[in-house]
Amino acid sequence: MGLDVEVLYRRYGDMVLGRCRTLLKNDAEAQDACQEVFLKVHRYRDRFRNEAKPSTYLFRVTTTVCLNRIRSRGRRREDLVDDPTPVPVVDSHLTQSDLRQLVRLLLDEADERTQACIVHHYVDGMTHKEIGALLGLSGAAIRKRISTFKKRLAANPPAWLGEVE
Repeated sequence: MGLDVEVLYRRYGDMVLGRCRTLLKNDAEAQDACQEVFLKVHRYRDRFRNEAKPSTYLFRVTTTVCLNRIRSRGRRREDLVDDPTPVPVVDSHLTQSDLRQLVRLLLDEADERTQACIVHHYVDGMTHKEIGALLGLSGAAIRKRISTFKKRLAANPPAWLGEVE
């Protein structure tokens, strides 16, 4: 039995759009990504195995769609010059340019699961246990992925990172 995408959209559409806005920092792109999420869910609705709650499944699909969009942004030079107006980040010491550079650094050198671990931990504030449950990994695996990322970042930090304190 597949998912009823229309019911999911009515129930979780705002959650998905909010997640897209948080990750993409751009309202228009977030709306496009939200549509993409529900199109993917519709396309693969018969593959849902009821092993997770629909909201958890949507959260995971949304994160993957947004990370893929951010990754492809870094590969298109015109986006670096002419980014659409970003949604402001509240209480951030980093500029939008710094945030984009950090996200590109993350995405360029990390596999998809590590990317998700980092975003869920640092952006969403989730615990290792919560991330593990969401991604189907152990808490130790999450800890190791985050630790490896932090070591790689410490060994080769962006120049501006030392200026932010």
